[in-house]
Amino acid sequence: RGQEATGAGGAGKMEVSWSGTLCLLVLVLGGPAVYLAAYLVARVRRRKSGGEYATGNAHEVVPNALGEREKWTSTQYLFGLVGYAIGIGNVWRFCYVIARDGGAASLLAYMLSFVFIATPLFLYEMILGQYTRLSSLPAWIQVRPRWTGLGISQFLLCFIVQSYFVMVIAYTIPYIASSCVDPLPWADSSEEHWFVDILGLKQETEPGVLEDVEDKGDFQWVLVASYLLVWAVVYFSISFGKQVLSKITYVTVIAPVVLVVVLIARTAVLPGALDGIRFYLFKFESEKLKDPAVWAAALSQCLFSLSPGFGTAITMSSHTGDKEDVYKAAILTSCANTVFAVAAGFAVFAMIGNIAHVEGEAVEEVASRSGTGLAFIVIASAMPTFGAAGNVMSVLFFFMLFTLGLDSAFAWSETLTSTVEDMLVRQNWRKPPTWVTTLVITALCALAGLPYCTTHGSLILDSVDSFVGINFLLFICFLESVVFIWDFGYSRLDHALRKATGRDLFPKYGCKFGFYAAIPVATLALFIYQLYNDASNGVVPGYKSIEVAGWVLMGILVAVSCVTLWKTAQGTLPSMEPVVENEAAGAEAETDNIELIDRKSGSELGNSSSDHGTL
Repeated sequence: RGQEATGAGGAGKMEVSWSGTLCLLVLVLGGPAVYLAAYLVARVRRRKSGGEYATGNAHEVVPNALGEREKWTSTQYLFGLVGYAIGIGNVWRFCYVIARDGGAASLLAYMLSFVFIATPLFLYEMILGQYTRLSSLPAWIQVRPRWTGLGISQFLLCFIVQSYFVMVIAYTIPYIASSCVDPLPWADSSEEHWFVDILGLKQETEPGVLEDVEDKGDFQWVLVASYLLVWAVVYFSISFGKQVLSKITYVTVIAPVVLVVVLIARTAVLPGALDGIRFYLFKFESEKLKDPAVWAAALSQCLFSLSPGFGTAITMSSHTGDKEDVYKAAILTSCANTVFAVAAGFAVFAMIGNIAHVEGEAVEEVASRSGTGLAFIVIASAMPTFGAAGNVMSVLFFFMLFTLGLDSAFAWSETLTSTVEDMLVRQNWRKPPTWVTTLVITALCALAGLPYCTTHGSLILDSVDSFVGINFLLFICFLESVVFIWDFGYSRLDHALRKATGRDLFPKYGCKFGFYAAIPVATLALFIYQLYNDASNGVVPGYKSIEVAGWVLMGILVAVSCVTLWKTAQGTLPSMEPVVENEAAGAEAETDNIELIDRKSGSELGNSSSDHGTL
């Protein structure tokens, strides 16, 4: 750490924290250094063996209805899914929901929602993507043209959420930079630093008193710079193909796992840490399970975390091989997502317990402070309690949040780019190079998100997140379940999985319960409840115009999703007639031999011309 200011006139002096700076350099340069070392070793070995060093392998491709698309290996696919699922919300949003809604009772609601709703819907999207080999919008059109509106609104959902999610990632940049300064700029008041210095939402009228600023809509230039920096990282990571992206993803997936282990080990020994962990795991308020708001929050957290409904799982799975085991990938992704969220909770609640111990407050009171405030106010205020390691721990924590957010941003940008490219080919229009398409989409999305960089940007973000990222996401998941039930069918879903992996949907009756009942009923019921709750209590109290804009935006998206329901044309999926299913237990080998007949051609679906020619 830098030398502490002492003597007269030394108060308030800040110096470089060399420990924080060195830690940041190691984190930033560690990944490139590993890849450079691997490159040099491979080159030396190649020369010793007398062969020529290959600068890169030709990309493997898979065929689809629109030509060919770049293929991911099993490892790249799984890392991409895990990185997409594990995001910033697994740290601050998950812990905030658990703390606010009854501790272990909320955790139970979260687990049930994950098992019966989020994971099955995520799996169904993956199967659809692998089966059609198309991104989300053309895939829904292929199921049936009347779902074109669903695909368009899903694209808009992804576009809007991406624009503000990058802003959430950008919030970490000033904190990472400030972690290299000693003492930490928020050491005196983390709340004042967040609202005054970062957001510009409030101003200090007198010592310790914060008031809202006038509604001028001024840009916070630190946030603008951070926002554009994150977009630059996203663009250069995804614009040059999946081979480059996969290497970056390996780093951004592994790094947060290592960092959260370090955080758990260090925070577990803080005074009061056990009080926070006991609140996290053993406080069970059973009465909370009767409150629909608890279930709505748990389900929305599941959906936003695992993120079915955005079309990303469809798009990512369209780049897999014919025999990729998407069932195993879905289960592993779901488990990894849950385990990381629960593990991160140990570190977060240990810090919360320490803060409560120092401030003499109840753990519940500290933990239930506002969502983003949990990371940027509550946990930020815990960093000075680490003493000499405060700067290092601050760098580790906020860099972890940064890398967690990047993978989700990568996946959403990939979804947008792939969808545009697929639709250009579908319309027989010239498809520009991927880097050009990505540049256009990145520029448009960045422009759409600039209002989040203003003094009231955080309020706009809260409104859009509530009406689009939660409410409309619930509606789109309900609509997806309707499509799967009526126009895709459980038998086709089961057949598509069996064709790829040789296994049926398992557990059979659990999957059917989720498919026909749990997913549509829960998502529709909670969507209606959320509308009632937002209309009754408001989303951004005191800022009616921002809230009205949120309602209008959600209304437009709902209208877009339903605008093509009048179309009566049939889809272009192969028309299948499955033979009667064998219901007997243990008959998996027999069902594998059941022939599915294509009504149009009369040939077995195992024939490749039927599989791909009809598509």
